[in-house]
Amino acid sequence: MVGRCVANGLSGVIGFALSALLSMSALAGTIELVGQLDPVAGVDIYGDVWGEGGYAYVGVWGGTGVFIIDVSDPASPSLVSTYIPTTGTGLFKDVKVYDGVGYFADDDGDGVHIVDVSTPATPTLLAKITRAEGGFDSVHNLSKFGNYLYLADGYTDTVKIFDMSSPASPLFVRELVTPNHGGIHDVTALGTRLYVSDIWYGSTYIYDISAIEISAPPLLGTVSSGDWSHSSWASSDGTILVTAQEDDDGKVQIFDISIPALPVLLSTIDRTSLGINAVSPHNPVLFDDTLLFVSWYEAGVVVIDISNPSDPIKLGHYDTYLTGPHNYNGNWGVYPFLGLDRVLLSDLQGGLYVMDVTDLPEPGLGLQLAVGLGFLFGVGRRRMRR
Repeated sequence: MVGRCVANGLSGVIGFALSALLSMSALAGTIELVGQLDPVAGVDIYGDVWGEGGYAYVGVWGGTGVFIIDVSDPASPSLVSTYIPTTGTGLFKDVKVYDGVGYFADDDGDGVHIVDVSTPATPTLLAKITRAEGGFDSVHNLSKFGNYLYLADGYTDTVKIFDMSSPASPLFVRELVTPNHGGIHDVTALGTRLYVSDIWYGSTYIYDISAIEISAPPLLGTVSSGDWSHSSWASSDGTILVTAQEDDDGKVQIFDISIPALPVLLSTIDRTSLGINAVSPHNPVLFDDTLLFVSWYEAGVVVIDISNPSDPIKLGHYDTYLTGPHNYNGNWGVYPFLGLDRVLLSDLQGGLYVMDVTDLPEPGLGLQLAVGLGFLFGVGRRRMRR
C-alpha cells in the first residue's frame, strides 16, 4: 500500500512536472515584423525613433530631415510628411515628441529645432535653441519631462535646462555641471529624477529635479556603470536603473537605486548571456517596469523580462541587420509606448520597422513556472529518499 501511494504520488508529481514543462515550452513566442518603411533607401543613415498618437518620427543623419510616418495601420506605415530644415545640415540623431511638439536635435551646429507637429502633414518650425539662446549649437541627446527640456551635447560636462511652457519661446533656466567633468552623452528625465550618462568616466549620475525651476538639482548618487556609459532608463518608482555601454562587447547592467547614494548591481547582461552576435547595445527602454527593450545594433532588438531584476530572462529578439557584428550598424532606437502590437524600431540602414511582440510570454511567467517546476521536482526527490 505504501509503495502504491508513493508510486501514485510520483505519478502525480511527474504529471504536474510534464505539464509545467509543456507550459514552459509555450514560452517560446516570437517577435513579428508587421511593417517596414525605408523612405530614402540607400541614401541616408537613420537616427532615433519616437512615437505619439498614430505617428512615428524618425530622424536622419544625412540632411533629409525628420520623417513623419503614419503607423495607425502597423502593417502599412506611410510617409505623411518630412520636416526639412532651412538652415544647418539637419543631422538629426535624436528626436522626441511631446503633446504635439517635436524636439529635433541637430548634432552638427544648428541646435534644437522646436516644431509644431499637431498637424503631422504640415510640420512648422516654432523656435530654435542654439548657443545664442543659452543652449548648444550641437545637441546629441535631449529629454523632456513636464515643462522642462534637458540638453546634452555629447562632449562637455554640462546639461542645459530650458522652460518650455511656451514652446515658441524657450526660456533658459540653468545649467548643470557634472562632477567628473566628462562627456555627457545622454540624459533621461523621468518623474523627479534626471539620469545623466557620462560616457568618458563610466558613470551615471542621479539628480533630483523636483524643484528645477527654483534651484540647482542636487546630486543624489553616482552609479559606476562602466566605460562608455551611453544611456539609461529607470523604473517608474525610481528603484531600478538600467544602463548600457556603447562599446565593443558592451554590457547592459541593472542596478537597485532604492538608495541612490548606495547603488547595488543586481545583474549584468551581455551578448554571451543573450546568445546574440553583436558587439554593443545602444539604447535601453523599460515598458511597464518589467519589459526591457534594448536596441542592440547588429542583433536588432532584444526583449528581456526583468520582473526579477536579479535574474533577467531573454524573451526574444529580432535581427534587423543580418551581416554583423563587425561594426556599429543596425538597430539604433526602440519605442514601445504606442503599444506592444506596434513597437517602433529605427535601423541605421533600413529605416522604420514596426514590430508586434504580443506573442511573447508575459513578464514573470517564466520565473513562476521555473519555481513551480523546481518545487515539484524537489517534492519528488524528498519522497524518493523516504
